[in-house]
Amino acid sequence: MFRHSFQHKFVTVFNSIGSKPLAIWDVHTKNGHVRRLTDEDLNSLVLELMGVNVATTYITAPCAPCPSLSIKLPFLVMLLKNMKKYFSFEVQILDDGKSLRRLRFSNYQSETRVSCFSITMPLSLVPQWNQVKLNLADFTRRAYGTNYVETVRVQLHANIRVKTIYFSDQLYGENDTPAALQLVRNSGVSRKIKMRVPIGMATGRVGKVPDEPVEAVRPPTPEVEEDHAISTEVEEAPFIPPEEDEALTQPDEEEQAEPVEATETF
Repeated sequence: MFRHSFQHKFVTVFNSIGSKPLAIWDVHTKNGHVRRLTDEDLNSLVLELMGVNVATTYITAPCAPCPSLSIKLPFLVMLLKNMKKYFSFEVQILDDGKSLRRLRFSNYQSETRVSCFSITMPLSLVPQWNQVKLNLADFTRRAYGTNYVETVRVQLHANIRVKTIYFSDQLYGENDTPAALQLVRNSGVSRKIKMRVPIGMATGRVGKVPDEPVEAVRPPTPEVEEDHAISTEVEEAPFIPPEEDEALTQPDEEEQAEPVEATETF
C-alpha cells in the first residue's frame, strides 16, 4: 500500500480526526461495536472497539485486496486508552529471511512466549490514556537474529479506544512530533510505555512477568469559595452581672401576660 510512497519521518495509518479514519481498514464485529465518539478526557473524537469476545471484534489494515502495508519505518507508536477490559493487538512483519513474523501483545497474558513465527508478550497499561512505542527492528533482531524489513499488517482487537497509530524512523520528542499525532489531554493522566524485549526471548525461556502495580487516582480536593467559607472564630458573649441577668429573665408580675385557655378542635 505504501510501497511507492515517500516514507521520510512519519507514516500515519490511523487518525480518529478526519472524514474517513477507516479508509484503509477492514472492520469485523460480532457481539460488539466499532464506532467513533467523543472522549470525555480529550474532548476529541476517538475510535472505540468494544466486544464480548476479543477475537471477534477487531479492525485490520490494510483492507482487502491489498496484501501488505509495506511500511519500512521500524518504530510503531499508538495512542490508546485503557478501558479496564481484555485487549490485544497484532503486528505482522517481514524480515530479511523472507519470513513473516507475528508480534502479539495482550493485557491478559502473564508470560512471554516465542515460537518459530510468532511472539506473544504481556502488555501493561495504566488507567486513562497511554502512548505505546514499539521498536520492531529490535524485537526481530533479538528474537530471531534477523533484520527487520517492513510491516505487513496491523490488527487491533477489542476492548480499547484509539486516537492515532503511526510509524516513524526514530523516537521523537513532543516538540519534534506533529501536533496531529500528539496526545492532547486535559486530565493530565497518561504514561509513555516503551516495550522492551526480555533478555531470555531469544531462547524462549522467559520468566513470569510481575503482576501489574495497582495505582490509585485520588480525586482533587474541592476548593471552598470565599463567600461560603466557614468561620472558625467564636464570638464571646458579653458578661452580664447576676442581678441584671435576673431582671432580664424574670419579668414583673404586672407585665406578665394572662394565660391562654386551650381550646379543643374537632
